[in-house]
Amino acid sequence: MNLGQENEYQEFKESLSQLDKGLKSISAMLNKHGEATVYFGVKDNGDICGLTIGGNTLMDIRNRIRDKIEPRIYPEIKELQDEGRNYIKVTAKGTDIPYSADGRYYIRVVSADEQADNAILRKMLASSEADIIRQKESPAQQLKFTTFFALLAANGIHPEMSEDFLWNYGLLTSDGRFNGNAYLLADNNNIRINVITFDGLDKSVMSKRTEYGNKCLLAAMNEVLQYFESINTKRVDVTGTKRIEKSLFDQASFREAWVNACLHNDWNNTLPPAVYVYDDRMEIISYGGLPYSLSLEGFYHGTSVPVNKSLMTIFIAAGLAEQSGHGVPTIVSRYGEKAFTFSDGMVMVTIPFDHAPDYAVNRNKTNAAHDDLTDNQRKVYDLLKSDGRLSQQDVAEQSGLSLGGVKKIYAALQADGLIERKGNRRSGYWIVK
Repeated sequence: MNLGQENEYQEFKESLSQLDKGLKSISAMLNKHGEATVYFGVKDNGDICGLTIGGNTLMDIRNRIRDKIEPRIYPEIKELQDEGRNYIKVTAKGTDIPYSADGRYYIRVVSADEQADNAILRKMLASSEADIIRQKESPAQQLKFTTFFALLAANGIHPEMSEDFLWNYGLLTSDGRFNGNAYLLADNNNIRINVITFDGLDKSVMSKRTEYGNKCLLAAMNEVLQYFESINTKRVDVTGTKRIEKSLFDQASFREAWVNACLHNDWNNTLPPAVYVYDDRMEIISYGGLPYSLSLEGFYHGTSVPVNKSLMTIFIAAGLAEQSGHGVPTIVSRYGEKAFTFSDGMVMVTIPFDHAPDYAVNRNKTNAAHDDLTDNQRKVYDLLKSDGRLSQQDVAEQSGLSLGGVKKIYAALQADGLIERKGNRRSGYWIVK
């Protein structure tokens, strides 16, 4: 019988003299795919050649695996037979990567075992079941969870400030201290999520920065979602035979991109995700890149490999996520794979706008109004820009214009959106745009 070819999931060794090389293959395959199979008594081409198996052979293999591979694995070791030839099959599964063999770390590449460099090791650590954010101690230990508990209660979960509850929801380290998850979900923290709006199509002019932070991550996430719902205006297309309403962007795609950015962000360095908004698009930025074990193909097809596993449990409990893997396919179906960019440990989702957003239209209208000001209107505008609390009489005296003329100019500037009154007539002031 022939067992096929060596690949990223199986390796062949002719004899037990190659046992240590076989263990190296096991660790390499576990690091790559979380499962491994090594046959002993099989040639490189897959033909079974057989070997001599003694009464203690299987136990000797198990003990060797125990001594050489870290963290501990519990393999299945079977003695098999084919046409009178005995051979051994060793299978193992594990997700507590990285695994080492005799103190060294390997990665499976096609049918070869290559030593892993530091960059790959870091990625493997970030993808392992170790869940670093859960093990990392919070910078503050006096934490309250009023908002988080309220969100859980709204989803039918009854939270309590007990050690069992906090442990089950991944808020404690192994020694009972509040961890990174707890800090993210606390009522008060130093995590600031930015939504930054730029004038035009690049970052040369920033017009607005809004921070959603210093509070429970889930609350800050919801505030960002609500903000983008408020600016997702619709335009009516009547050029065809039917009246068609078009949203500025697909809300479902944005929601998936934003929730994924917050969930899969590399929170170990406390660098939060952000949203950059331009005249023609928005960019949702998160840090950490793809999980090590997730291919691009699997990513686009919706394979779910949570970077922060305990945080995923929390998001699901709060009703903000589900492990169905439909998020990325939702975005791809609407905007294509080109919506995603991967570079320098960062994932960016670009969502184009269907039409010019209101803030861009208003800004362009204001700019055009600026350009069309008459000389007298410019005098009044500049005086109000220097001091918005000037009275109309003051403006008339300083500009050399009549009070009646100034009043007409005020009305024209207001109509063009260049000035806006704040407060009452006596104590208010003018905002100049």
